[in-house]
Amino acid sequence: MKPEDSRGAIAVHLSEYLPIGEGFQHTLQVTDDLWVAMTMLQLRTSVQTTMSDDVTFSEDQLVGLTPEQREAVTSTQRQLLVRATAGSGKTHVLTLRIQRRIADGDIAPDQVLAMTFTRKAADELRTRLWRAGIRGVAAGTFHRAALDIVSDFRTDNNLKPMSIEPNRRRLVNELVVTLNKTGQRIEEWQIPRIEQEIGWALSQGFNGTTYGRRASRARRAAPLPGAQMADLIDRYVGLCQSKGVVDFDLLLSEAIRILRDDRAALASFRHRHRALFVDEAQDINPLQFTLLRLMAGDDPDIFTVGDPNQSIYGFNGASPQLLQELLATWPDTVVLDLTRNHRSTAHIVSVADTLLEAGAAGITPAKADGEIPLVRTYDTDELEARAVATWLTSRHQPGSPWRSMAVLARTNNQLNIMGEVLTAMHIPFERRGAENSPGSDVIVGDTGPARWFDQDHKDAVSLSTIHRSKGLEWQHVAVIGLAEGILPNFNATTAEDIAEEQRLAYVALTRAEETLLLTWNRGRHDPRTPDRQPSRFLAAITQKISELAAVEAPLLGDERRQRLAAIREQLAASRPQLSSDGSEHVPS
Repeated sequence: MKPEDSRGAIAVHLSEYLPIGEGFQHTLQVTDDLWVAMTMLQLRTSVQTTMSDDVTFSEDQLVGLTPEQREAVTSTQRQLLVRATAGSGKTHVLTLRIQRRIADGDIAPDQVLAMTFTRKAADELRTRLWRAGIRGVAAGTFHRAALDIVSDFRTDNNLKPMSIEPNRRRLVNELVVTLNKTGQRIEEWQIPRIEQEIGWALSQGFNGTTYGRRASRARRAAPLPGAQMADLIDRYVGLCQSKGVVDFDLLLSEAIRILRDDRAALASFRHRHRALFVDEAQDINPLQFTLLRLMAGDDPDIFTVGDPNQSIYGFNGASPQLLQELLATWPDTVVLDLTRNHRSTAHIVSVADTLLEAGAAGITPAKADGEIPLVRTYDTDELEARAVATWLTSRHQPGSPWRSMAVLARTNNQLNIMGEVLTAMHIPFERRGAENSPGSDVIVGDTGPARWFDQDHKDAVSLSTIHRSKGLEWQHVAVIGLAEGILPNFNATTAEDIAEEQRLAYVALTRAEETLLLTWNRGRHDPRTPDRQPSRFLAAITQKISELAAVEAPLLGDERRQRLAAIREQLAASRPQLSSDGSEHVPS
């Protein structure tokens, strides 16, 4: 179906969300490279839409699961919330539960809707189901599900396909130019914050009027005075309407409007999708939760997985408190906790535990101690990057290819410096991109899928922001830039902001399987930050590392002699002795 002019605006089918339905379209600009990428994507996934005939599930598949994992897979409860810590095997549990329910005849594959956080997570779920012989399960992000709802509605009502603008900045820039011409004065440096504030408002389901009432109550540090920001939000929505486009948040709002106002559309959706599976629920924002409530109804068949300790998308309106809202909405929900980490060594888990908020459930490690994590300090960004590159080189051994390593940072700028150093030292690397972002199975265009296909197949070190490392893991991980103003970021001004930055650091540390390096630098020769201080999160981390090192340190002097004497006494006390009749006995 290649168009005559592949660079024109056309309506195309995107098959990443399955099953593919007629009218599952949106309008976008397509280049030749993008067309090739999309064609590959469609060929790869279109064969998965057939029904599964002989799905089986046996008790053997439960072998090796913890009691909590087994309960999550086998429970007959219709409404379950699984609070799954990092590395707890939640994707395996999710896959087995879908497989078990299909094999038992509870549901058919095409009645399942699994909503994940990223395109990559949906890919992983579909791959696992494919290996289990399951076809036809719909898996994608909330945005992909919303696009399906909107596309079906517009097709059924003979309306044009919806046009999506994945880059909100373009629309904000256009709006600012118009406003400046009318006498308002908005500076260029304010635009990123304006874009973020519009996104927050829309993710809450606010219009300008509602934003004006709620922003001060939420203590928003808005980039413009409240009334001006509220007016700008309404103008932004009006601009989108006049251009006939939606951004990701407005796409969700349109799906909500359809399900809320059109009974036939709602009945059709619930008939098709009778069992809902929701992953990464801790990062759902109020707009997504509103959509979920409409999808699910009052008595849903819903399996939700989330970890409040990994809620890191507050800037997108997400809040871990929505997990409590889920329990209030469906009070019959049974809660299961998966607290055993099967990914990281015990020492990494112990260090990561220092970042959990007060009252959070601790993590139980499933692996042995392993190497103690390292904390290192340098004078400049360049020296920090070179030291990390040297550390990566030392880890590059048989069994540890480059692709088993990652460098994680709070900002892309830090990764730019890291990339320059790796290039100079001839170390292959790749940047983790939009495939690990919210709504990434809807994103096409400037960051299009042409760059996604060979990822995970190159032998290259992964460079990723911490946000985009969510759900991923590597043998060896370096987390750079653990300094005040970076992590936590200087924009984090409230207690809630700092708590989220702390959870972000926790996510970073728990990506590591075997070894972990944590670094920061003093910012010497950098006029912006000439005297950086270590991140406040490092105090508890370094204390824990010192405790672990003390336990493993060799004993010397009097302490060593005392320990040896105690061991000799224990051995003597347990040595069998001869009784008067010549038989041996062990002293009690």
